[in-house]
Amino acid sequence: MISGKKNTGEKILLKFAKRLQKSSDKNFKNLVQLAIINSTPTFKLNEQIVKKGKRKAIRSTPSFIVSDSLRIITSLKFIKNVVAKNKSSNEFYRSFVDEILASASSKSQSVDKKNELQKQILINKRYLSKFRW
Repeated sequence: MISGKKNTGEKILLKFAKRLQKSSDKNFKNLVQLAIINSTPTFKLNEQIVKKGKRKAIRSTPSFIVSDSLRIITSLKFIKNVVAKNKSSNEFYRSFVDEILASASSKSQSVDKKNELQKQILINKRYLSKFRW
């Protein structure tokens, strides 16, 4: 938690787990794992500000996400950002359950965002030649 109470986060997580278990026949942990796997990207865009005189330009270069833990963190951020933007329901955990169920079946906005990012990076493959292994 950045600036908040852990108790509130725990309550939201508990409500989310109960709601997800009630809405599906599958195991709670398996659904969350499948959702994370489906929305995990292999690339990321690094944005750099390049100054030429008085002008500023943003140059984005693609790179691989090497470690699995960073991939999981970025997929969780994708899911969280989609849920935060979706203001259809009043409570966060309800929209979070809907997003997890949709992403477990590969039909969510976070999976679409991942696929769009992958396509954009693979179109600009010439930047990947500068990647250091």
